[in-house]
Amino acid sequence: MNRRAVWRLAEKLAALVWPRRCPLCGELLGPDAAEGVLCPACAPQAAALAHNPPRLHAAEHGWYALSGAAAAYRYEGAVRQAILLAKGNARPWAARELADLVALRVFGAESALPGGRPRYQGLAGFPLYDAIVPVPPRRPGTGKLPARLARRLGAVLGIPVVEALVPTRRMQPQKSLDRMARYANTRAGYAARSGLDLSGKRLLLVDDILTTGATASACALALLEAGAVSVFAVTVAAAGESAHVSRTAAPQPHQPARPEKA
Repeated sequence: MNRRAVWRLAEKLAALVWPRRCPLCGELLGPDAAEGVLCPACAPQAAALAHNPPRLHAAEHGWYALSGAAAAYRYEGAVRQAILLAKGNARPWAARELADLVALRVFGAESALPGGRPRYQGLAGFPLYDAIVPVPPRRPGTGKLPARLARRLGAVLGIPVVEALVPTRRMQPQKSLDRMARYANTRAGYAARSGLDLSGKRLLLVDDILTTGATASACALALLEAGAVSVFAVTVAAAGESAHVSRTAAPQPHQPARPEKA
């Protein structure tokens, strides 16, 4: 059985254990589900919280090492609550629905029938990225949501998922820190797994939330140092300074050396 067939079987089994529900309110989805993912009552809330356009602007948000970043929603209201419940394992099934919303909002996937997987056409033979990399947990046993999002997004987009990163030391929770402390907290906090060759790879970094971009930037720098040529970050939502204009310049750590063109 090939990998695609295994994923299809796993999805069917997951649907039996966790029937498709609206990620914002938890109600079972019916044939009237908006875009196959949201119940009719929550669809207007989701539309109001959509990050338009999804692409974030480096000049406004101050990350480094990333080639760019995008978010499907603003980290507010029902979207914020949905992410918190998914992070806390109260709704382990919600990662599937949240990843589908990212595929729809950020990558232009087509809506599926309720309970189905969004359809991404793309260009045959030209994948968007060589691999999807989830942001790893800072502490063992925590932070499982990025990996769950990455696996589902990989299935929708047809891109392999590689858990390429590991933390190099214990870091404080970012939510308790101000902007500059977040950069200091994550600086050199991640490294590529030993023996992993990322030479020439274009990577998609997946996380649940992007606030200042400090974590995503530290992860991207580690991937570039391991040989990747570009790292683009995508999240379910953008919070705080990443959801609004910020003029404070981010610190610029040492960038990995690049071979000069002949």
